[in-house]
Amino acid sequence: MKYSLISICLCALFLIGSCSKEYTSQPKPHAAPDTYLSLRPDSSLRRTTSQQHIHWWGIAPDGLVIGYFISVDSVHWNFTTANDSIFSLRLNTIDTTYTFFVSAVNNYGNGKYDSQTPWGSEPFTDLNGNGKWDVGEPYVDIGDVDPTPASLKYPISNTPPKVAFVLKSDVPETTYTVATFQWTGSDLDGIETITNYYYAIDDTLNTTSWKELPGSASNVTLFKKDGLNEGKHIFYLRAKDVAGALSPTVRMPDTTKTWYVREPKGDFLIVNDIQFIDPQAPAEKIYKQILDTLLSGRLGSKDILNIKIGSSATSRGKFVPALINPTFTETLKLFKYVFWFGDNTPSLEIAQTSIPDFLKAGGKVFFCSGFPENVSGQGSLVDFAPIQNVESGFFVQRLNAKDSLLAAQDISYPTLMRDTLGSIYTFPRGIIPKIDADIIYQMQSSSRWTGQPVMGVRGKDPSTQKPNFILVAALLHRFGTPPNNLAALFRKVFADEFGVQ
Repeated sequence: MKYSLISICLCALFLIGSCSKEYTSQPKPHAAPDTYLSLRPDSSLRRTTSQQHIHWWGIAPDGLVIGYFISVDSVHWNFTTANDSIFSLRLNTIDTTYTFFVSAVNNYGNGKYDSQTPWGSEPFTDLNGNGKWDVGEPYVDIGDVDPTPASLKYPISNTPPKVAFVLKSDVPETTYTVATFQWTGSDLDGIETITNYYYAIDDTLNTTSWKELPGSASNVTLFKKDGLNEGKHIFYLRAKDVAGALSPTVRMPDTTKTWYVREPKGDFLIVNDIQFIDPQAPAEKIYKQILDTLLSGRLGSKDILNIKIGSSATSRGKFVPALINPTFTETLKLFKYVFWFGDNTPSLEIAQTSIPDFLKAGGKVFFCSGFPENVSGQGSLVDFAPIQNVESGFFVQRLNAKDSLLAAQDISYPTLMRDTLGSIYTFPRGIIPKIDADIIYQMQSSSRWTGQPVMGVRGKDPSTQKPNFILVAALLHRFGTPPNNLAALFRKVFADEFGVQ
């Protein structure tokens, strides 16, 4: 057995015959090559991690080294022409010792393919893919192999894994019965040594509370069936590696906090997408007054999700989850009907990501909002609404009292008139419907703008051809003159178009 040194002085050795007679015409036998292993100065034979970068080389006294046989058990050998490699030494217990073997090979082969040698079959290029060597296929003609492989023991000390939640992926302080958790795992022995993740809701002492996920997992979405019932909750997570070592347990929310889970009170959700409350016309209050009495209170305002609270120009509202899909999308799917109202800066990115899947699942949406002067990425509107685009500019600087939305193709839609409040309604924009959408509202004719801009459209489920999306490009809470007309619109949408009973 040979052990490598940090520095090796190589000397040419000459054998001088003493007793036997040699003749210059007598061929000398080929000398087997010698093999050497290299250690880094700071990685001597102390316990270390399972990731090892090992270097080796060989010297052939009277030939050329063409490759090496390497092994970790001196029984099963693999041929390589490389002089180094990074090895992930598998951990089977807490601490493991591996012995690495390497033997150099010279170029004095026998000129034919050998399927059986002490080192296994000679390596070859399987041109026809049949798993065996055939005449004409290139192969490595193995010559002399170092009979005393260089070897070195590597005592491996296992390091337990770690797990941490993805930055800014905190669960909102309140959710419905859907929540997604994201994390990253790490291990000095290599990420591949993490075999499983385990999570628990609230209880970590009962072993049956821990649920198993594969080591490839990086997130999990939980529902009511997973324990997200009404009340306060904590999510716990830990990782396990191949040696059975567990990471420290992390929790969300952190420290002593909890997050609150609300169970839906019905099949109707109101999404409040307004940044600032107009004290003269508080949108949520106006809509609640209508919905609480509409259809004998069938819809009501039991479930309201405000997605603008705590938002800024650079951050979403505090009740918006980090992952819109699946978390927000699955939250919408807890309901059958959604009324989504916004101001002139609706959350188009959130709507674009969540509403299409909600519609595919059979949901129905009533969406009312204005639009900003510059809509970036208008394709987002096309993705979830029955329109091709928004008009490139506003058709008038402001709407005045009694400016009206008139029914277009379906005269059963009530006329809607702007209120007489002093607060300003500015920069309205028309919409361009898709070819298969129905126009339900247009602005009244006026000398203050050209034509009658389209303000409302109706989209249909392609599989049933029944209405499933109503879009009105106006702040409807500002069109409550008289109030019963706005209530009539809601009755028209939910009872007649969506079939709510």
